[in-house]
Amino acid sequence: MQMSSDNVQALTPGTRLGDYRLDAVIGHGGFGITYRAFDTQLAKFVAIKEYLPVEFAVRGGDGNVVPRGARFAEDFAWGRERFLDEARALARFRHPHIVPVLRYFEANGTAYTVMEFEDGKSVGELLREPAGRLSPEDVRRLADGLVGGLSAVHAQGFLHRDIKPSNIIIRRDGVPVLIDFGAARQAMGERTRTLTGVLTPQYAPIEQYALDGKQGPWSDIYAAAAVLHHAITGQPPPDAAARVGTDPYRSLATMHADRFEWPFLGAIDRGLAFAPADRPQSVEEWAALFGLSIARVADAPTQRLGSATGAAPRLGAPRREVDQPAEPVRARPPRRRVRLWVVILLIVVAGSALAWRFRPELQALLSSPPPPVEVAQPAPPPAPEPASPPSQAAPTPPQTAPTPAPRPAPAPAPTPAPDKSKQALIDQATRAAVPAQAVTERADEAARAARAMAGEARIVAARAARPDLPNAERLSSDGVSYVGQVNDGKRQGLGVAELGSGERQAGDFQEGRLNGLGTVRFEDDTRYAGQWHDGQPTGLGTREKPGIERAEGNFISGRLEGLGVRRTLGEPATVQTGEFRADLLEGPGVETVGDQRYAGGFRGGKRNGYGQVTSADGKVQSGRWQDGKPVETTP
Repeated sequence: MQMSSDNVQALTPGTRLGDYRLDAVIGHGGFGITYRAFDTQLAKFVAIKEYLPVEFAVRGGDGNVVPRGARFAEDFAWGRERFLDEARALARFRHPHIVPVLRYFEANGTAYTVMEFEDGKSVGELLREPAGRLSPEDVRRLADGLVGGLSAVHAQGFLHRDIKPSNIIIRRDGVPVLIDFGAARQAMGERTRTLTGVLTPQYAPIEQYALDGKQGPWSDIYAAAAVLHHAITGQPPPDAAARVGTDPYRSLATMHADRFEWPFLGAIDRGLAFAPADRPQSVEEWAALFGLSIARVADAPTQRLGSATGAAPRLGAPRREVDQPAEPVRARPPRRRVRLWVVILLIVVAGSALAWRFRPELQALLSSPPPPVEVAQPAPPPAPEPASPPSQAAPTPPQTAPTPAPRPAPAPAPTPAPDKSKQALIDQATRAAVPAQAVTERADEAARAARAMAGEARIVAARAARPDLPNAERLSSDGVSYVGQVNDGKRQGLGVAELGSGERQAGDFQEGRLNGLGTVRFEDDTRYAGQWHDGQPTGLGTREKPGIERAEGNFISGRLEGLGVRRTLGEPATVQTGEFRADLLEGPGVETVGDQRYAGGFRGGKRNGYGQVTSADGKVQSGRWQDGKPVETTP
């Protein structure tokens, strides 16, 4: 089995896992990879999550997942059991707001969880749309779904531990669904004493920053409230770590009372209380603050859609109160409608009678040629002689055209057809913009995953630089100074290497080279954080030259290769999003320069082919570009 070009650790599309055929990677992070797959037995799409913690394991050439070394073998095996434990627990849930787990199994030296494929958009995707936030009605329904899902989860003594916008899917039918639980990641972090992959800043409560912090329902409530805060304001709340001391959090109840009722905003503010003891201690207590009514949670995990919990709330759809009886169907229309039809019938009958009475006159009128149409003339000036002919008419005001002589009314002139070449240009530019928008969404996903991977790499690098790193030794050779873990005289494990040129590498080494997660700072101050392969920045990560440029996405040998986002930080700031080849945008993509946005084709990093430019005021200009310059455009 080969690896996908989008993620060096992923199985290639087409790989078979028993009855399942992998089609695409739909998510990846420091703990595993999620694929969309096709169940060949049931003829349906499913989602399959693979256990692959990048800190402890790597995929071998035969496709099997193996520990990075003997010292990681025990942690890897222990984490795999926790992954399966989580799958067993989730398989018990059948709730409209929790993703159903269908089965779990072991293969390729690791473990897999098979879930329903929830077709829709994540809340994160919805919040990245131009509006940047959800409508008040959609926020209320999202709150309803979070309360319902968490009440079922907590009733079984289970915590989600990783609630964030990307882990809530809004299905095509409008139902919010919680996915990607983080219990196994949390357990792994507690065992290995690292925060790698355990929390998501801005949505994680302060107790999650301490590996021995006491967590409970109040922890999930904080994360859910943070998602609702983002949905209301367009921005997540401040990081919990930044709220230590002087708290910058601003109350929603005072900032957004014009759009929501005070109790609703007050409930979210309470859920976002910094201290765990100041938050609601259960979902039922939190729901009471909203004024929501939730079903008994004792048997909620086994309930299915249409069960006693009532109809699931739907985003973007009118809410139906289940306790209000439906209005009975009437056998006849209302009286007002009857009166209207009577009036219409009388008008039709009267019109028919008149047409029959004056039928000869109507036939003569219709068969005769149309009479000349008299054109209204301006009043002649007072004089005894007759009015002058049209050619000698008195001058009219400049804005009034001369009055023509009376003549039969001409047939209405046809509406001029648009310029065919201009319309063809608009059509081609519009077609080019569609794939550009689509690839941008995928590139944004890759950039978010890259930022998460870079954060994990920085954590690994920080551990590698600890002065109390176990079994650390000092090595010097070929102008390289290394402090870290060693095996057989080679850099093996966590450590920091400094080169004579000023380059500094920190992270996980194998056979003397960075492999896995790590960071580098080059002599020109360019920095990379993310995945490494055989000593080269390869995989998901971020590259930055402070004040000049930042790139996020998939890298090969230090260059942006594949889906990603590249920003230049000068004036005007430029952002390119799409698929890159050797650091240059290639194919359909989007480029934002200042307050203008171009969506269309690229070649060698420059606009090439058809596309559309949208200005800050919403005006769209279609055109064709070559080597970055417009060749033809609409006005």
